[in-house]
Amino acid sequence: MIKYSHFIRLQKKTTIHLLFFASCFLCMNSIKADVIIKGFPVPKFKKDTVSISTMGAVGDGQTINTRFIQHAIDSMHKKGGGVVLIPSGFWLSGPIVLKSNINLSIERGATLIFSDKKEVYPLVAGNWEGLPQMRNQSPISASGASNIAITGKGIIDGNGAAWRMVKKEKLTESEWKKLISKGGVVGEDKK
Repeated sequence: MIKYSHFIRLQKKTTIHLLFFASCFLCMNSIKADVIIKGFPVPKFKKDTVSISTMGAVGDGQTINTRFIQHAIDSMHKKGGGVVLIPSGFWLSGPIVLKSNINLSIERGATLIFSDKKEVYPLVAGNWEGLPQMRNQSPISASGASNIAITGKGIIDGNGAAWRMVKKEKLTESEWKKLISKGGVVGEDKK
C-alpha cells in the first residue's frame, strides 16, 4: 500500500513517469503490468540486493537515514543496478534520488517515512504545470534515469500533512488550533 501524500515530482519527462505510476497502481491493485500497459517494457533488474540496514540505516523511526539510503542507491547504481531493500521497520529519511537500474523495494512491514522538516528539502530547478519553477526537492525524485521501479508491500509516507494547504472549514476548531500552533502561513482571509 502506498500512502499518497506529497511525495514525488520528477524533474524530466522520461519513462520513469509511467513506470512509477504503473508501479503504484500495481502495489494498490495487485494486477500484472502487462494487463495495464500492453507492449510497455516491464523493468528488469539484476538480482543483486543490498539492504539499507547493512549500510548503517536504523529502522527506529527516529534516526535520519537519508545518507544510508542514498549510499545504497548510489552503490547499486555503480555496480550496474539491482535491488535496494527497505526491510521491516520505520525508516525516517529526507529526500532521495533514484538512479538508473534501481528497484527500490519496500518490504511488507516496512514504512519509509519522509521528514516533515521543510529545511531538509533544498530548492531545486523543476517545473509546475509546464512552467520552470524553483521547488523544494521531492522526497523521491529522479532525473534523466531509466529502468526504475518502486515495489513491495510496504508503506511510503510522504508526510504530506506537513506540506499541503489546509482550509479552515475542512477542520474542527481544535484541529485548526493545533495546526496553527505548529506554524505555517495563514492567508489574509484567515482561512
